[in-house]
Amino acid sequence: MSIVNIVEEQFDTLSRQERKVALKVIQAPEQVQNMTISALAKTVGVSNATITRFVKKMGCSDFYTFKLQLAVVHAPAEPAVSEDRITDSVYNYYRRILTGTWERIDVDKLKETVQEIFEAKRVYLFGLGSSGYTANEMTQRLLRMGISAFCMTDSHIMFISSSIVQAGDLILAISLSGNTSDVNRSVELAKENGAKIVAITASSNSRLAALSDLTILVKNSNFVDNNRFVNSQFAIIYALDIITTMLLENDTYRERMNQTIELIMDNKLDAGEN
Repeated sequence: MSIVNIVEEQFDTLSRQERKVALKVIQAPEQVQNMTISALAKTVGVSNATITRFVKKMGCSDFYTFKLQLAVVHAPAEPAVSEDRITDSVYNYYRRILTGTWERIDVDKLKETVQEIFEAKRVYLFGLGSSGYTANEMTQRLLRMGISAFCMTDSHIMFISSSIVQAGDLILAISLSGNTSDVNRSVELAKENGAKIVAITASSNSRLAALSDLTILVKNSNFVDNNRFVNSQFAIIYALDIITTMLLENDTYRERMNQTIELIMDNKLDAGEN
């Protein structure tokens, strides 16, 4: 695991001042690599002592050793970006999130998640806000495969559903931070009632990850330095796309998906004729 990935993993455990250092390292590792400890401290607004504590928490004896670790991070070269090329800026944003998620994602856990979906009596998808839209999209995919799936995007309904789930049910909980209190309370109750929990989150140290039987880790979009364009769900959608593709390797699911698509298309044609 690269030093930048270690910083991301430890981010939630850091103090407020140390997080300023961590964010700069995550967003601009090449710049930090060429800075002195005093220059970095001035840039992020912390003391030299804070940086020293930070690098020791990352397993490095001093700032010089930390910079050596940064030097071995081989990030793909970014296309040149200018103020006139907004397309480049958005492309770089997506590329960094996609690459970061690709580095974090555990294929074995994705396969385990697919197996859990195969075996589940019912699949419940939990998500609030933007994660709720993503949960709804994934629910539609599962339904088209003939899987009993239910989307919960209201905190009250989510909590009620958690009280009636049973052993054999599966919860897919979507939360980038992993610290959405209403989602976590619902997941905790569902777990007490015997449901299996799969979390899709950016934080391995979050409450949601601690509650889950399986955790799919993605890149945290908040670590990508882009003030003008923020799509917090892109990394999560990428993970769900992989799960969907794995599910469709099953002949039955693929056939059902094709049938539902044909029904939808036929319905649209009939509506057009009328």
